[in-house]
Amino acid sequence: MTTYIEKRRNLWYATLKVPADLQLKVGRTKFMKSTGTADKRKAEDVARPYIVLWKKIIREAEHGTTSPLIEEAKAWRVDLQQEYPDEETAFFATEAKELELIDRAKVLGEEHGDEKATQFFRVALGTATLTSEHVNAWEASIIDLEQKTQDQMKKDVKRLVERFPTVEGITPASVREWVKVLTSGEDALSHASIKRMGGAWRSFWNHLVGAEVAPEGPTPFAKVEQHAPAVKVRKGQVTGWVPFPVHAIPDLIKAAEARKDPELVQLITLGAYTGARIEELCSLKTIDVGDESFHIRDAKTQAGLREVPIHKAIRPLVKQLKEASTDGFLISGLTLNKYNDRSNGVGKRFGRLKTKLKYGENHVFHSLRKTLVTLLEDAGVSENLAADIVGHEKPRITYGLYSGGASLKTKAEALALVSYPGLVLDPA
Repeated sequence: MTTYIEKRRNLWYATLKVPADLQLKVGRTKFMKSTGTADKRKAEDVARPYIVLWKKIIREAEHGTTSPLIEEAKAWRVDLQQEYPDEETAFFATEAKELELIDRAKVLGEEHGDEKATQFFRVALGTATLTSEHVNAWEASIIDLEQKTQDQMKKDVKRLVERFPTVEGITPASVREWVKVLTSGEDALSHASIKRMGGAWRSFWNHLVGAEVAPEGPTPFAKVEQHAPAVKVRKGQVTGWVPFPVHAIPDLIKAAEARKDPELVQLITLGAYTGARIEELCSLKTIDVGDESFHIRDAKTQAGLREVPIHKAIRPLVKQLKEASTDGFLISGLTLNKYNDRSNGVGKRFGRLKTKLKYGENHVFHSLRKTLVTLLEDAGVSENLAADIVGHEKPRITYGLYSGGASLKTKAEALALVSYPGLVLDPA
């Protein structure tokens, strides 16, 4: 049986060796603490909570999730808050521990610098507020958000807590310096990533303010993305998503057929003739598909809730898919990811397919939507009518606010102007 105490002079000490490969991270080779007793059995009881804390520090150092110095400081804080049977014993015991803490902080100052040593000392004394102790309550406050959004925000806040163990360390100046670090070097984060993270950080900071552990007033993360370098665009460089050329649509479908990926064939075909988003198509149920139109009921915006004509070129395919569905969805057999998203897997397959055909990052599934809109514009279809078909907000207030939208007949006539030369569809 492993024992974690050893006798020195007349007293027993709690002790735990730090693995050699973690000694640099932990900042010591061995943990040791007097139990204050010569009674071995009593010493084992006193040592037990120290061993638990020290093992936690070593685990955190091994996995790199929390600063070992902060974990050690928390262990000191628990020790300093220990209760004693009388005031006289408490006074002398606490005074001795505080002197020992000062000595430890001096050593840390020499090893890690004054800033970390001061942080360690304040956490140990309980005069600093640990950010980690407020994470769980903050996470509970965002449970109404979509799971995917929650998970991303938690990752972003975890990064923040690892960088700033205490609330007092979060200042506008320290945040600016940190963003500079995050956006430089080989693993530099993008301007867009910093902007996204800023939203999660502000959410966490607002929670800290509400918990009365952070000061009210301007947040240290106000417009944090301004401290990240903007994306430099070379002259003539195309940014954002762009339409696929018309000839690419038959090529994409043929390539998907060659891969024997019927779901991908169906998705590309439907996207090319409807302009619908990938999520809209993958969530489209057979009960929402009629003989002449689709009813999009799962959309990102209010304008996205719409009735889309079924182009005559894909009517045989739609009929076949509807009759063959085994799960109630028009595109049957797609798998769900952990967020119950049916589009994730097939979307990744589309990404690999278009990359194989030499289309870069500016071409995504959404580019099919842009292709359709481009064809509608080339055919002379009005912007408002095109918006009704693909589910965009109307650009002008009169139609946008007061119109009920174009009729199905009008939309069908406009959509009939769309064609892809060289594309021959086979619903089977």
